[in-house]
Amino acid sequence: MVRWWKMTEHRARRAKPEPVGGLVGALLAKWGIAERVERATVIADWERLVGPHIARVSRPVRIREDTLFVEVESAAWRMELSLLRPRLMRQLNAGRRTGRIEKIVFLQSDGRLSEEMDGEEQR
Repeated sequence: MVRWWKMTEHRARRAKPEPVGGLVGALLAKWGIAERVERATVIADWERLVGPHIARVSRPVRIREDTLFVEVESAAWRMELSLLRPRLMRQLNAGRRTGRIEKIVFLQSDGRLSEEMDGEEQR
């Protein structure tokens, strides 16, 4: 009688190692969330994608479907970024086949954006 753990151990020795990144990608695709996860990287990469000047006066707050919501510190910056929207869209989607942002909505901050950013710079 062959024990189940012996069979599992035997299979594990014969299996070829796979890169973890490939396994994670396959698992995300299987769960149907790969595109959402890809799209969410925009939030983490915001400063690199838009540059430090724009990142100082704005911050991405959420993504819903294919729309990115960005909080902006003033009405003047909200207008400026609205005019820059086509360029920002190109920068955010450069090199992406999946997880593309199709729309950006700029929200005016209630004044907390600059306070939060000041607090982060002091750390």
